[in-house]
Amino acid sequence: MERLNYIVDLYRDADPAVIAAVDRYFDDNGQEAISNLNTLYRSELVPERRQLLEDMLSHYAKRLVIRSLRQMAEQCAAGAECCFMEAGYLLSLLSDPTLRKEDYVEQIMPCAVAVMAEVTDQKTGVENVNLLNHVFYKQFGFTAANPFDMSLDNSLLMKVVENRQGSPFALSLLYFMIAQCASLPVYPLCFTGGFVPVYVENDKILFNINVFHAGEIFLENNIGKMVKSQAAALGVNVDIGEAVVKKDHSILIMYLEYLQMLYSSAGDTAAQMDLDDAIEALGGKRFLTIEEDDEQW
Repeated sequence: MERLNYIVDLYRDADPAVIAAVDRYFDDNGQEAISNLNTLYRSELVPERRQLLEDMLSHYAKRLVIRSLRQMAEQCAAGAECCFMEAGYLLSLLSDPTLRKEDYVEQIMPCAVAVMAEVTDQKTGVENVNLLNHVFYKQFGFTAANPFDMSLDNSLLMKVVENRQGSPFALSLLYFMIAQCASLPVYPLCFTGGFVPVYVENDKILFNINVFHAGEIFLENNIGKMVKSQAAALGVNVDIGEAVVKKDHSILIMYLEYLQMLYSSAGDTAAQMDLDDAIEALGGKRFLTIEEDDEQW
């Protein structure tokens, strides 16, 4: 930690070259440097020094998140599947730069491990999703929040894990994370205005899932109706043919857009700007923002 303490002392140096060197240190050492800085922050008792460490943690955690999201978007563009578990930690860092990776994993993995213990390749998709639903909703008690209660407590991922209650976007993201850990092919069927969770096998949608209603399973012929209904609620006319299954980072963008809306209602422009940077790092595409003639409405 001696070297890191030295780096911390340089953080407020007036020389741009010194600051550039500090930036390089955190860029080169990535998550390890953030973790060590977090350890310093948690053990610091002197208020002025603690505030300095908190400022640095916020700055460099965001810097790490933006760089990592950009890399994630590049990998997805090359055909890789988005790792929702890793992405969930990165997005959580935006709202809580003091969150340690080990604490994040410790809170989320028990549910994932419990699902992994139940599902098998010998069971059908419906059977495995029913087991996922039992663990997620019954055993761990996750539930949908009142749709009119658009609070951050229901929308920040770690708050949802803590309170066992979430908004549609946060609860769905957590559901996708747990399903992916158990190697279940559950993905968002995306369209302008939102998404519908679906189970995909051999590039074919077998059924869709109502994550906001205890994981209720519907046959494929109901998907078009759900897509149209959800899009119509936002004033958009979307045909099922325009909806696309996304294994990339699209659901992350929608989640960030939703958080932007909440922070906008709260008047928190700083958080909005952080989320905007994160969306741009993921490619800048918007799903919930409706545009017509280059004007938003």
